Amino acid sequence: MIDDLDRQIIDQLRVDGRRSFGEIGRSVGLSEASVRARFQRLQRRGIIQVVGMTDAVKLGEIGVHLAVRVHHIPVSLVARELSRMPEVRYVASCVGPYDLIADVRCRDLSHLSELLTERVRRVNGVAHAEALTVLDVLKDTYLWAGFRELPAAPGDRILPP
Repeated sequence: MIDDLDRQIIDQLRVDGRRSFGEIGRSVGLSEASVRARFQRLQRRGIIQVVGMTDAVKLGEIGVHLAVRVHHIPVSLVARELSRMPEVRYVASCVGPYDLIADVRCRDLSHLSELLTERVRRVNGVAHAEALTVLDVLKDTYLWAGFRELPAAPGDRILPP
């Protein structure tokens, strides 16, 4: 599906989505035209999408990871309904104690309360919804190895490697 050069191009865009194809090409050893063609192929196949991302905490918003248990109806129906809510940025089905995990952004506590009580908990099939409020983002990386931050020095680690 994708090869190592595609991954390198994607990582360059993850570092800076505005980086030019020429800059990326110099970094990964391809021509500007080759990078452009690979980018367009990845984009057409839905593998890559370049967007601006915001930091909820820095914007004064509330970021919440929402864990949801579904009963008596297909999980996909609840996922579809949650996905329609503008505050919901991400929805994934999962295994474990919860059926769905969603990432949510709200203006303030009042907005979060209204979202949970008036909309999420009223979705048919939602048996339980648990909100885990983000206090601070300590790591948020979307990079493959190669662009990741360096691991902590052995003396700086809390747990042994």
